[in-house]
Amino acid sequence: MLTPAQKATLRLARTPRIGPVTYRRLITRYGTAEEIIERWPHIAKNGHILASLGDIEKELELTGKAGGWLITIEDDAYPQVLKHLADSPLTLSGLGSVRALSTRHIGIVGTRNASLAGTQWVEDLSHTLAKTGLTITSGLARGMDGAAHKGALKAAGLTVAVLGGGADSLYPPEHTKLREQITEGGGAIISEQPWGTPPRAELFPRRNRIIAGLSEAVVVAEASRHSGSLITAQYALEYGKEVFAVPGNPTDPRAAGPNWLLKNGATLTENAQDILDALPAHAPAHLSSRLPGTNDRIQNPPSLFQGIPYSQLSTPNPHLETPGSQLIDLLSPQGVELDDLIRETGQKETALMAELTELELMGQAQRTPDGRWQKA
Repeated sequence: MLTPAQKATLRLARTPRIGPVTYRRLITRYGTAEEIIERWPHIAKNGHILASLGDIEKELELTGKAGGWLITIEDDAYPQVLKHLADSPLTLSGLGSVRALSTRHIGIVGTRNASLAGTQWVEDLSHTLAKTGLTITSGLARGMDGAAHKGALKAAGLTVAVLGGGADSLYPPEHTKLREQITEGGGAIISEQPWGTPPRAELFPRRNRIIAGLSEAVVVAEASRHSGSLITAQYALEYGKEVFAVPGNPTDPRAAGPNWLLKNGATLTENAQDILDALPAHAPAHLSSRLPGTNDRIQNPPSLFQGIPYSQLSTPNPHLETPGSQLIDLLSPQGVELDDLIRETGQKETALMAELTELELMGQAQRTPDGRWQKA
């Protein structure tokens, strides 16, 4: 049973265009999810509809009937390694053991169209890593993902599958038995999507960031240059995690992704010991990340909020009182680096970021994918 505060977080998580970064900014401004909901009519623009309490209760009922669980970012059971990321999922629902999320994870990803030799190699790698007590995390897809999960299970180890659809989505259908083995073995099937959400292509990059966020390191084996596995690797790099790549024959298109990663700084991996040697003896409490920006901007366009009255803001800042203020004038359509704004205004980074966030919520400024700031 969720508390009223947890239900408030879930309502915000299920509201279109409220993503992790926007949620954090609103929490910083208003303090709690319940307060955000209380002020919602004054915050949202153009009658933007908040997810209803009835919809939330229905989701919780479906989850409970299926024997699943749901946690929010405020819960003690929520994995700390995710909680400290800038774009951490606001909720996670799943089947199996929620405690498996708070173990040490290694992400293993690769192509669905994997070679037999490749899947056997990954299964052996996963088996060896799981024997050391590491939890193997992947996406339950065909090919390399399935091999990673199977290797961990053969070692009687833990494995976690992160899905693009809801945690109850049966995809691919041939992995139904594998899903059962994962939960029966003490692992978990998890998703940030609502129960009953079918797997859709646009949801898989979001799934990939959770694999990267949970993992201390990510291993990429057999992947095309434009594979989703490289998205997982990119998130891992943004989160400050180690990326390992398994080299392959240059004539095989499935080697293009790992070989490209190796040319761009990934660690060459020939066996499990290469990975174990690079990991710390003990897991850090958490691994912080820089604000990714690009992914959140897809779901949280700055136009969502506009014209928040100054009475509802923290102490009004003179730079925000008129459209011709200094900070607004410094921004341009081409974008300005944050360091340049700090030098020009003479302000500390924390104070300047607070002002820029206020401008963004008011619809006057926005962050570009490369981290610059520009007029909206």
